[in-house]
Amino acid sequence: MCEIKKRLIEISEKHIEAKSLSTYIYNKGNAKLGDALVNFIYSLAKTIVSGIPTGAKVADSILTEAYKGSLWRKNKILSITGNKGRVADAIEALILYFWTYEELTIKDLVNPIIEYLEPESFHHPREEYISAVFSFQNLLDNLYQKFIKVTKETPE
Repeated sequence: MCEIKKRLIEISEKHIEAKSLSTYIYNKGNAKLGDALVNFIYSLAKTIVSGIPTGAKVADSILTEAYKGSLWRKNKILSITGNKGRVADAIEALILYFWTYEELTIKDLVNPIIEYLEPESFHHPREEYISAVFSFQNLLDNLYQKFIKVTKETPE
């Protein structure tokens, strides 16, 4: 495990078990750090797809819509309620959780986004919005599959 992730785990009170994942995702500090991670992985994915270095901010509404279409919500594994800011904060913290605790790499987070990003959509804000929603929904579905696999392997 890299030194940065070790430090993040030390900063966190303890490793969050599946039963208390909701405690982790509603922590404001985790949401703030997750926000930076989400913006970074989207910027990286957009740079790779477009071939032009860029920095991008992911709107709360993108993450909220991605969550609404995700397996997390469809299968009622993680019920996130509230306004779009609260939902987006929880999703940002969720992505941070997987990067920190489930030993995912930045590549593991970027690749599902790249799969659905349409480079021609970058010239039209509404089309980029839709492309970003599907990209983050793909990432969330990938994280869901990992979560289900890990929880099935964990003895009760």
